[in-house]
Amino acid sequence: MKNLLILVMLHASSFVGCMESSEIKVKVATKPKTFCNPLNLNYRFMEIEGGEGIREAADPVVVSFKDRYYLFASKSSGYWYSTDFRNWTHVYISDSVLPIEDYAPGIFVHGGYLYYVGSTHGKGMLYRSASPEKGEWEAVKEIMSFWDPAFYVEGNNLYMYYGCSPVDPIKMQVLDLNTLEAKSEVIDCFNSKKEIRGWERTGEANELPRRPYIEGAWMTQHNGKYYLQYAAPGTEWKSYTDGCFVSSSPMGPFTYMSNSPVSYKPTGFIGGAGHGCLFTTKNNSYWKAVTNAISIRHMFERRISFYPAGFDKDGLPFTNTYLGDYPIFLPSDRGTKGVEKKSPGWMLLSKGKPVTASSSIDNCSPNLAVDEESRTAWVAKGNGGSEWLQIDLEEKMQIYSIQVNFDEYGATQKGYSSDLYQRYRLLASRDGKNWSIIVNNSQKRTDMPHDYIEFEKPFLARFIKFENVEYTVSPKVSLRELRVFGKGKGLFPARVQEASSMRDKKDPCSASFSWKPVSNAQGYIIRYGIAPDKLYNNFQISDNKSAYQTNSLNADVTYYFTIDSYNSNGITEGKSVNKILN
Repeated sequence: MKNLLILVMLHASSFVGCMESSEIKVKVATKPKTFCNPLNLNYRFMEIEGGEGIREAADPVVVSFKDRYYLFASKSSGYWYSTDFRNWTHVYISDSVLPIEDYAPGIFVHGGYLYYVGSTHGKGMLYRSASPEKGEWEAVKEIMSFWDPAFYVEGNNLYMYYGCSPVDPIKMQVLDLNTLEAKSEVIDCFNSKKEIRGWERTGEANELPRRPYIEGAWMTQHNGKYYLQYAAPGTEWKSYTDGCFVSSSPMGPFTYMSNSPVSYKPTGFIGGAGHGCLFTTKNNSYWKAVTNAISIRHMFERRISFYPAGFDKDGLPFTNTYLGDYPIFLPSDRGTKGVEKKSPGWMLLSKGKPVTASSSIDNCSPNLAVDEESRTAWVAKGNGGSEWLQIDLEEKMQIYSIQVNFDEYGATQKGYSSDLYQRYRLLASRDGKNWSIIVNNSQKRTDMPHDYIEFEKPFLARFIKFENVEYTVSPKVSLRELRVFGKGKGLFPARVQEASSMRDKKDPCSASFSWKPVSNAQGYIIRYGIAPDKLYNNFQISDNKSAYQTNSLNADVTYYFTIDSYNSNGITEGKSVNKILN
């Protein structure tokens, strides 16, 4: 009897030990290994009369200078720097020190200095700094800078590329690096051809007839070839993207690359991947900084993202935007070369899940915080501590990270301010009754409109709750999206077995895709490219649809595609690569 009692007690003890605790213990990673686009920067508000306050940053340039990475962007009242890509420090600059409010800055490094010039219609002053982290700049010389200048340094030559027009071509000129005097005439590089390059056509779906803006030139030398990228068709659309020409000389002549666009993201939570720059980390891994389009309150309502990029074995440039607004490994010194090893594989758990809130105004309901669209938002009736939003994931899931995307509904801020912040808490629960604080930003007073939190270890929860503490941006707290990332506990989606595509006989820039829906899929990703092993571009269909149409192809190029399926548990690649039929 005594032995039996001991066995019963041991069994009971084991059962209690296996019982799930209602308390969720979790730590926020102090040195996260991932980030999530768009970048979490203190985006400046536009200085426009009347209307709502509107944040913007665009036309990014990233350069490495004296063990720091510097990020410049249009209309940012300064620039940012970082040593590790985890934390960015904003350097506020007065317009009396540097014409920092000019659009599309041109940046280059030479002789221990970082050089800056803004976009101008003609001449602009070139400035330099040996200590840009201190905000110290000096005027050097007035040069012809034009609009959207971009520089490439080689030998004693300073190659300047520029252009921003629906009519004029991208142009270039060679300057002497030491005297800054012209060494060549102005050379026309190339212009748009929207009749055969569908992605150059204007409109959200490349559907409009007017000519595109071509702009945002950027030169990169790789393995003895010179790649000149340019943006089209316009910054206000998700179709905003970069194409590329190549040459054996930085002066041309340039040949169009048939795998253009080479930086493309027309779908997903935030779209647009144009007017950017290729930059490298310390181990020479390529990354692409790009402009994203929100463009609801104003066409220049924009953000900045980073995507892994590079060149394949045949010298074709690419930018990996596949689920590019999901968590991505940071551009660290070890880098993330090529298409592989880009992502930890954490999936979005929150899209379309049941959501409740403390309050909401008309046409800004809580479900807009989980619709996977940066252009919509939940808006509460106030901005105090009584406002909250709660997501029911419908089952317990492993949570690895969370992104809190604030909106600016009702803001009246103009220009830069150091007094803006979002104080909040995040809580988690397994049963909806017992709650644990997992993120406590109730004391923070820093502006973090796209805050991203990675946890040291994943934790199991079903409910996630956002609690507002103080929101100084506007009278009403608003969230574009509360995004929860991790791994579900169910089955991966089935593999897409049947898929087809057909090009429009009258307009070969257009093609339609269709496929047979598969079980357990929450969405699909069409990967396509100019060869079966070069499927570098993609369309993400986040709803469980079975058809898609694009107008973005090159008319005279043969394409191949496959269709992946995905859900909160993972991704299942398509069965085979198919040819897009003519």
